[in-house]
Amino acid sequence: MERQVVEKDFVARTMHILENYDGPYGVTLLINCLLGLIVLPRERGFNRVCHQEGIGFSDLGIDPQEICWGRIAEQEQTASRFLQCMRNSVAHIKIESISEQGEIESLRFKDQSGFEVVMKIEKVKELATKLAQYVQ
Repeated sequence: MERQVVEKDFVARTMHILENYDGPYGVTLLINCLLGLIVLPRERGFNRVCHQEGIGFSDLGIDPQEICWGRIAEQEQTASRFLQCMRNSVAHIKIESISEQGEIESLRFKDQSGFEVVMKIEKVKELATKLAQYVQ
C-alpha cells in the first residue's frame, strides 16, 4: 500500500475512534490517538503545513494564555511550537493525569524546555480531532 494511502487511512480510522469510542479506556485511547496524530504528520512535514496554512492557536482550540512556555522565547511561542512541545510530551511520556473523585479530568503535558499545559480531557479530544481534520 502506498505511504500516502496508509497515512490517510490511519487518520480516517483515528477520527472514527475519536468520534465513536465510549469505553472504559477512553483517556488511554485518546493519548494514543494524539500521539499518532502528532508524530505521523510531523514526521511528514506538519510544521510546513502549519506555516503554509497559517494555523494558529484558535484553529486548534487552544488559549495561549493557558500555556506555560518555560524557557521558550516569546517570538517562538507559536501554534507550530506548541505542537512540537506536545509531541515531545506525548512521545517521551511527560504526561500526568489529574483526577477528581477517581475520574481523570485533565492531563498535564510537559517537556524538557519547561513547557507545561494542563488541558481538560474534552479539550485534548478537541485538539486531536482538529489535528486529524488538518492532516486528512
